[in-house]
Amino acid sequence: MTLSDEIGYIDNNSYQLTEENKRLVNTYLRMFRYYTKRNFSPTRTVRVLLSNYPEHVESIVHAAFERYPNNYEQIIKAAIDAEPGFTKDIMAVAMHTEVAQPAELVRIAVEAEPAYADEIVVEASRANPANVEELVRVAVKVEPEMADSIMQSASASQPEKVEGIVHATLSVLPAIGDYLSSSLSDLIDLITTDNDPESTEVTSRAEALSVLKGAYRAGMSYQEIEALAETHGIAKEEIAAAVASKN
Repeated sequence: MTLSDEIGYIDNNSYQLTEENKRLVNTYLRMFRYYTKRNFSPTRTVRVLLSNYPEHVESIVHAAFERYPNNYEQIIKAAIDAEPGFTKDIMAVAMHTEVAQPAELVRIAVEAEPAYADEIVVEASRANPANVEELVRVAVKVEPEMADSIMQSASASQPEKVEGIVHATLSVLPAIGDYLSSSLSDLIDLITTDNDPESTEVTSRAEALSVLKGAYRAGMSYQEIEALAETHGIAKEEIAAAVASKN
């Protein structure tokens, strides 16, 4: 059984511990008490346990949050430092236990492991889809070099919010240049070549226009927007109507 199987997802947005992991949480709570008596700090205990039982990362982190709820930042960073490959799973536990606000958890996790910034945002927005724009903004601010990947992953996860995601991404970056124009073009390609059978040409075109509108709202010049639109076969009249729309 893989770790992903151990984590019980009820649906796309919710999560629960399996019965086996509930039992393991109780086991690790006893171990935390044991190490506390030996004057181990919470972070040292997390590192020790994960070095010996990496396959139990979910239960160990759960127990750590329950035992030391005020030390959530140190626990997250220690866990990710010990097992960076399980960053997504650590984030899922943090979101489920609600030890802090989602944006704060994203900041901590991205600071701990910037290379997984896109996965961190997707996992956080999975549990908190209404605030995906804020989560994107925080992640890009912490790790701007991952802006492209964060924007694309978040947009693929929630295509209906692509305009806000693009706006959130670009609004925190210091400049909008050729690199970002290329990134936006790649994002439009990603959206319009989506193999989702329920996606129609009309839907894909609307999402492409949302990308351009979000970029315009973030400060990209109208001339740059028009050039991007032309590259993707979008008429000037369409982009003008999209930019003028308040929806």
